Amino acid sequence: MTEPWDCPNGHPGQVGRYCEVDGYDSHLDAHLSAPVVGEKGWSITVAADREYYEVTRATTEDLSIDYPLFLPPRRFPLRGESVLVGRADVNRGIAPDIDLTGPPEDRAIGRAHAMFVPTGDGTWAVVDLRSTNRTYVNDCANPIPAEVPVELRDSDRVFLGAWTALTVHLVTEP
Repeated sequence: MTEPWDCPNGHPGQVGRYCEVDGYDSHLDAHLSAPVVGEKGWSITVAADREYYEVTRATTEDLSIDYPLFLPPRRFPLRGESVLVGRADVNRGIAPDIDLTGPPEDRAIGRAHAMFVPTGDGTWAVVDLRSTNRTYVNDCANPIPAEVPVELRDSDRVFLGAWTALTVHLVTEP
């Protein structure tokens, strides 16, 4: 059993990875490691997007997914050969690098929804992994094709699920 921890947003005695009050990810600090000084790197900021939620709400009504009252932004580095995005499922052996299990949980996100892959020129691309609710880049009306890498630029937005937006950032340390 894990030791209780105090959420930095003023909610003591939390058990488990996420704060039960505001959804703070206790592993957040581990994901915020900066690139080496002088190194160019990429990161993802995960947040809720109200406009995207309003567009997708009609297609997710059967899931009864509410827009979250509070979701602090979470940051993840883009590093390695690939970065899987989804919701963990111990029974199926799915452990995404960017685990969007929650709380709050956007249940319209697939267990293995999308993957970020590096391109040959130092940038990243996103690939939809044949998700039920599709993946969108910058335009929440037109999904990207499944299993086709779509190159990303600094500040591009990737939309998944019912309200989740992932913003891609180019990080350059002086």
